[in-house]
Amino acid sequence: MHLDPSRRALDHLQDIRLLTDAEHTTATNDPELPNAPLRTPAEALAWVVAREIVPQAQLAGLPTRAAAGRENEAQAIVSEATDLISGEFPLPPWAQLHIRLLDRRVQDGVSASALDQLLNLQLIDAAQHAHSLSMLPTHQEAWAAPDSLPATLAWTVLRSGALGEDELKALAGRGAHQDIVADAIARIDGAKTTKRVTSTSTTFSLDSLDFDTSSSSSTTASPSVPFTLPSSSSSSSSSSSSSSSSSSSSTSQTRTFTWTSSSSTSAAAPASRWKQMIGVVVVALIALYILFGR
Repeated sequence: MHLDPSRRALDHLQDIRLLTDAEHTTATNDPELPNAPLRTPAEALAWVVAREIVPQAQLAGLPTRAAAGRENEAQAIVSEATDLISGEFPLPPWAQLHIRLLDRRVQDGVSASALDQLLNLQLIDAAQHAHSLSMLPTHQEAWAAPDSLPATLAWTVLRSGALGEDELKALAGRGAHQDIVADAIARIDGAKTTKRVTSTSTTFSLDSLDFDTSSSSSTTASPSVPFTLPSSSSSSSSSSSSSSSSSSSSTSQTRTFTWTSSSSTSAAAPASRWKQMIGVVVVALIALYILFGR
């Protein structure tokens, strides 16, 4: 019976005893499993830890469970899984894992054979082909996704950089192999979100007691993330500034308040208006004290 990649990877972990029968049952019955883009045993093990089916504290010791003769394989899987849920940023395991899975899924189906076929179809030229070959990702053959021309073409834009988006769109206008090109464009669109940032800067002058406001906006495209990162906020008082931040799907707003020197801070959300008002009052009082209090 054909199994989906996630279930197949979990079954393999059970076969080599990295998962007990009970842990395997819990994992396969987890309602989040259908949404998990897992392909390899290491990804599946990292997901099991991220879902707290297996405590993270037990991960390093899992190779001792391995079936006879499978110890080296078990150790390699555990080491890779550990890397998947670790990183330089202080994010929880599920966030670390999703960031890495996002990048790995872009590489699914990318192969030398697919690049050769794209070259033969004249969808890439010899220089783009050679550049992309030098940057091919490595796959575990037993768990690799089937070769895909659209996936590989999209990868030349998103990862290898051999092909630009404008060049890809130009291919769409040529009329040849439109199904491959259209699929590649859809993959690229799905891998990015457009974010419009509007910034407003207000400067208070102690000399004239006037406020000067300027604004700017920019639009950028960035890889989409199939989860929401934990929110964070920071504040600084070195230049009498206050900040808060929030975002909504693909649109965010940033307001910067610079009282005595330029500073870069983020703001939005209704609650920040109270902070802004308090900041104005505080700065005004400081200005009055400097001008008249002495």
